[in-house]
Amino acid sequence: MEAHMVVRKIAAALLGLLGVASAIGIDFEERHFTYNGFSLPETVVMPAEEVHPSLWFGVDDIAALAAKRNADVTAKDYWEALVGSEYVLAELPAVPVLSDDKKVVHKYYGALTQIAAYNAFLYQVSDDNKAAYFEKAVGALRRGYAGPLYELDPIVKGSAVDEIYQGLWAQNFAAAYDWVQPGLSAEDDAMIRGHLVKHARYMHENLWSWASSPHNHLSKPAWGLGSVALALSDHPEAKAWLERAVAASNANTRYFFSSDGIYREGSHYYLFSFINFVPFLYHYRNTSGYDAFEAFQPAFEWPVLSRNGKGWMPNFEDSFIRPYPSQLVAGAYREATTRLHGSASLAEVLQWNFRNTDYGAFDQSEKRSGYNYTGATWDYAKALIEYLCYEPDIVAMVPDVSPVQFLDSGQSVFRNGWGFNDAKGRTLIFQAVADADNHEHSDHLSFVLEAENQLMSSDSGYTRASYGEAIRKGWYVTPEAHNVVLANGEAPVDTLPNVGPASRARLATPFFSCEIKEAPYANGGKHQRMVAMLGGDDFAIVDRVALPASGKIDVVMHGGRASLDSGESLHRWTYSEDDYGPESGLRQWFWGKGFKTEILEGELTYIKGDYASFPYLKHSRSGEGALGLTFLEPVAKGEGGAEYIYERKSEDRIVVRNERSSVWLVANASDQSIGESNWKTDAFFAHFSLNPSGGSQIGLVEAKYLKVGDVLEMKFNSKVNLALDWNSPEGGLNLYYAASDPVEGVARFAGKVYRLELRDSGRLELR
Repeated sequence: MEAHMVVRKIAAALLGLLGVASAIGIDFEERHFTYNGFSLPETVVMPAEEVHPSLWFGVDDIAALAAKRNADVTAKDYWEALVGSEYVLAELPAVPVLSDDKKVVHKYYGALTQIAAYNAFLYQVSDDNKAAYFEKAVGALRRGYAGPLYELDPIVKGSAVDEIYQGLWAQNFAAAYDWVQPGLSAEDDAMIRGHLVKHARYMHENLWSWASSPHNHLSKPAWGLGSVALALSDHPEAKAWLERAVAASNANTRYFFSSDGIYREGSHYYLFSFINFVPFLYHYRNTSGYDAFEAFQPAFEWPVLSRNGKGWMPNFEDSFIRPYPSQLVAGAYREATTRLHGSASLAEVLQWNFRNTDYGAFDQSEKRSGYNYTGATWDYAKALIEYLCYEPDIVAMVPDVSPVQFLDSGQSVFRNGWGFNDAKGRTLIFQAVADADNHEHSDHLSFVLEAENQLMSSDSGYTRASYGEAIRKGWYVTPEAHNVVLANGEAPVDTLPNVGPASRARLATPFFSCEIKEAPYANGGKHQRMVAMLGGDDFAIVDRVALPASGKIDVVMHGGRASLDSGESLHRWTYSEDDYGPESGLRQWFWGKGFKTEILEGELTYIKGDYASFPYLKHSRSGEGALGLTFLEPVAKGEGGAEYIYERKSEDRIVVRNERSSVWLVANASDQSIGESNWKTDAFFAHFSLNPSGGSQIGLVEAKYLKVGDVLEMKFNSKVNLALDWNSPEGGLNLYYAASDPVEGVARFAGKVYRLELRDSGRLELR
């Protein structure tokens, strides 16, 4: 109780509400202040004076902004979409009444505010119809929020005036006012400012009561309030509005974002928030001179770090797959260095991401459903924002960092290159991000795979279409809807609040990359999962479970939108051509002593509304522990794969060999050396690709000993992760290594002895 009161006081101080903490709707808890996210300075920077236009651009920018329409094909397409919008010179919709259907009310405010924004912008940049655009925008602004907005409760489930909508409506109106203000009569200016002030006061007074935790229902209206404060900066209350907006924004970004930019409500809610915080960041910079983009930079790098070969963000947590419209922020980072490239600016990498993203599946979905990928089709001025933010002169630069990325906050990406729509591209994302308290799923140590330009091993996704559907809680959020390992029906959990599964054994090389993550089960025991990328084509997964008492252990594997032909060890997933990729296949092998395999059916949704049931696998056994080995081999249509014809299994060891006797896969939980044929090792996992005539490669995870025939022997004083390759003994050996602590060892290769001292990670040549 004492600790809880301390946290409440911290919360109150942060929010400027010391002494009236009981008025805060959010039930702040210690976890909301102990994650590693980011924030803006709480001392806000107000504009020196209120100037119009200034939110998106100034008077001196108008000519270039108008001319941009002819800069390139993309700019031309954006311009045509803008001027062709249904909101340009549209009739103002009828003002709804309290008894109207909620869809009517919601669409009314979305349409009205977009009519104001589109026409006000065209008034600024067009040579023709300026008077018509002006009158249409002003007519919408004169309405203000007429209708039942203030009579309806935003926090009622499914409310037509949900606060998440109001954030966008406020930004639409703020921009529209900013653009028409220089031409307004004193009477119209006073009327419109009155409408905006009333709504700003309403948001300011109620902001903290609209969300149960600092999730998007707090931050989205906060960013809207911030934009209005900057548009009306001469108002005596504007600074207080901006202070509260920034405080609420910080509550969200400190807790739901990680320090490396991961958004813990998932990709869908990242983008749903992006459409509010991007306008706010531009507005804050352009009006006051304060550049808040710097603090948000990790949030704009993460979607590039985690993209698959089609440019899509994964559908972990409550999420559909999503593209990342990085062109909307590229212009803010022209001078910014980035972890994604050694010399190019972040702007150039963001432009590359945009030009190398496949929007086809999202375009097809919009044609079928009428909904775009933003999650705010009725409210977000998408065509207008795209034209405003796109900067065609930024060159595109592909990232030059390793395609394998281990993020500190728990998400790891195994990819074999930065290619786009490359059939031989591979991206496996290994998930272990600490849970937040909204939109979380039971998906610790799960993974998704994209290969052959198709989504393969998959997460089931968010839901069919909307948050409130019963099937969301009945299936989509449950452990079995993910590629996880269950203990008595439960998935692993966080180590502590805001502390996700531990990661170790991280090694990234051109031909072998690996990592181990470990997480506890709530009722005792733990799960270790190792992922390794082999040769840039295939993947091995080792699962080790230890429980305090005998229980049921299930290894759940989903194969995406595929048919399944299942054998004893080999399970063949076959994909038809669809919106997500071409015909292809995935050969999935599973070995483990005592496991029995079931084929079940479960629903899957990649994009809202496009749901169906597909088969999935559950490998099950009972006991106090288990060891399982999975091998994933993506193949093109009609392409075969390796056959594994030898296997040796015990409770703590699995050894398999392909038909050519050249490739071995080893899972070893015994901490003792095991051997076959001409090799021996104590590694937790080993991959041998041995060619007597040359071209041999070996990958080892947590090994202290290795022997390969009479050519190579290594001994270390503690565990190390290694990748070795050589063409012939005479040509020398390449040794890649990663060690969490300094390691000493001895290597004998081709008749020579080498003393090794390995620290951190690196590469050595033994000749």
